[in-house]
Amino acid sequence: VFASRLRRRLRRTHAYYALLQSEQEQQSRQLAGLQRTLQQQAEVSRFVETAYRALLADIRDMAFVMTITHEGLPGPFLEVNDTFCRKLDYPRDKLLTLSLLDIEDSDAAAMPGFTRAQLVTVSDDELQKRRHTFAVRDAQAFWKRVREEKCTAAERVFVTRDGGRIPVEMTATLLDLPGEPRVLCTACDLSGRQETERALRASRSRFQDIFSNSPIGMALYDGTRELLMVNRACLNMFGMPDRGEFAGFNVFDNPFLTPPVRQALQRGDSYRYNVTIDFARVRDEALFVTSKSGKSHFDIQVTNLGLDADYQPQGYLVQVQDISKRVDAETALRRSERQLRQAQKMQAIGTLAGGIAHDFNNILTPILGYTEMTLYSAEKNSPVREYMQEVLKASNRARELVNQILTFSRQSEKEGHPIHVIPIAKEVVKLMAASVGPNIEIARAIKTEKDVVLADPTQIHQVLMNLCTNAAQAMSDGGGTLEIRLMDFVIGSRAKSEFPQLDPGRYLRISVKDEGTGMTAETLERIFEPFFTTKEGGKGTGMGLSVVHGIVSSLHGTITVDSTPGRGSVFHVILPLLDEPQAAEKELDTTLPSGHECVLFVDDNAEINRMVERMLVSLKYRAVIADSAEGALALFSRNPARFDIVITDQIMPGITGLELARKLLSIREDTPIVLCTGYSEAVSRAEMESAGIRGFLTKPISMQDLAKAVRLALDNAPGEWIRIGAGA
Repeated sequence: VFASRLRRRLRRTHAYYALLQSEQEQQSRQLAGLQRTLQQQAEVSRFVETAYRALLADIRDMAFVMTITHEGLPGPFLEVNDTFCRKLDYPRDKLLTLSLLDIEDSDAAAMPGFTRAQLVTVSDDELQKRRHTFAVRDAQAFWKRVREEKCTAAERVFVTRDGGRIPVEMTATLLDLPGEPRVLCTACDLSGRQETERALRASRSRFQDIFSNSPIGMALYDGTRELLMVNRACLNMFGMPDRGEFAGFNVFDNPFLTPPVRQALQRGDSYRYNVTIDFARVRDEALFVTSKSGKSHFDIQVTNLGLDADYQPQGYLVQVQDISKRVDAETALRRSERQLRQAQKMQAIGTLAGGIAHDFNNILTPILGYTEMTLYSAEKNSPVREYMQEVLKASNRARELVNQILTFSRQSEKEGHPIHVIPIAKEVVKLMAASVGPNIEIARAIKTEKDVVLADPTQIHQVLMNLCTNAAQAMSDGGGTLEIRLMDFVIGSRAKSEFPQLDPGRYLRISVKDEGTGMTAETLERIFEPFFTTKEGGKGTGMGLSVVHGIVSSLHGTITVDSTPGRGSVFHVILPLLDEPQAAEKELDTTLPSGHECVLFVDDNAEINRMVERMLVSLKYRAVIADSAEGALALFSRNPARFDIVITDQIMPGITGLELARKLLSIREDTPIVLCTGYSEAVSRAEMESAGIRGFLTKPISMQDLAKAVRLALDNAPGEWIRIGAGA
């Protein structure tokens, strides 16, 4: 029994011991697990500490950790990073003994609680005490906000160890940790940003000054083309009163833009273009309010400012320059160049006309001379006399044609006399009324009683007939009214710019207006050119307006034209008026004077020589003919007393008539010499007088002119000048 009980107890003891051993092993395992956990937590804590310090060190801004006291004030720094130490120039151990109140500038804000007068009398102790009070109050308010909002920011000023000030933007974050509250603060140095902001403000101020005071007109638009700003120069160029009125004018699309410009601006391109603004149209269409009048020419540069960082359009800068003066100057220059080219063309055609006139006069001289001799010798009732009279008329018309060519070339100017223009205009109206078609109405409007000009009636008649004929031809298809208007006006100092070639005074304006097809600008530039015509072949030579231009210029006047395609043309002939008619010259006796003297005639044209010899013989003179200047000089040298007068042609091969005259007068200085020329301005009167020539006889030579020239040269005193012939 005892052994049985003992065995049972032993079994229970073994079971208890086994249980105890099992619990001990379990506790050992739990202890090992706890040790591992504590070790892991220590490792995590070391990692967090390392990461925290690394993060704090890597922050580029100033960073520090501190507590908040029960009074709501910042406590000592618990941790600071290297940037904070470097910026404030403190060692780390020194900073860890300070608080935020020690490094903040309490004078950053204006001193509160005192007036300006009190600041002068208050003591330094009182001032310091009041400053501390307000600094504490400001700090308590800030850190209270940190407790409530968990994270907040404010701009502060830190003081460095040497007294320097650093403006910062400080961000305070409340850390959720057990025990005493801690705050992580970062402070961004604002010194660079403030400097940048100051530079930006200065740049904006400079831009505003440049924009406002620039003589170039400027307007700035945003990406939607809404006007942001415009300067005074731009408003003045457009005559606008203010920015609001300019905002109503669409710079990018308006009636004055050409289609290519409008398309480029609609695409948003940067584009430079010239535009002409007609301010009369601006008012008619009420585009904008303006004080301008007339037309202005603008040079406009539209610049697309590109995209911003978000790829949105930044806007447009519009720059405007008023180039009206430059355009007017260029227009005047082009007009002067055209006038110069026209003058050069006229000079060239004048040289050609002079040569043609010389040769034509040589051809016409025998015709005219033999016709006159036949008339003087024919019976009064003879049919031959009638025939010769018709030939003489035709020859005289041919002589007038030569005179017209010379007048056109300005190598011969007729000496006009005072004539009334109104009767000539009435005669032209009658002639035109009888010759134009039934669809053209002829009208005249005479608005003046002063119509006396210094001219030849043939010239005025020719001018009016040419202009009226051109006007009638311009209306041949559509018909209309052809109007001739006469009026007088005064050219003063104000009108001098419109007629720079005319002197101030009273003038007669003869206007010929039609309602025909009109002319383009290109045609207007060439209408006075010789041989230029827009008519079909066989309907015009192109000489009409050229001759008109030459005649008007020779009368010291001018001619202008206004024309619009499809609306007709109006020509204005402007001639100087005479205040009082001058006395008309007495007509010379038509009888042919004769004599018995010996006449030496010199010309290289055999036909003219034969004709003149017969004329002189019929006038009872003794004629000696020389066909060259050298031959005449030889004859004269052998017997100078033989010849009573010498008549010599000017243009001859070898020696000219002027040179021959000098040689003859060097032999016998009292010899009367008459120069014969196809046009009077081949040699000037001064040159002829200096050579001792008594006068000149113009070709073609008629028998009457020859008789007068010889007799006057023989009978007049040596100093008296004679001028005989067509155009004299």
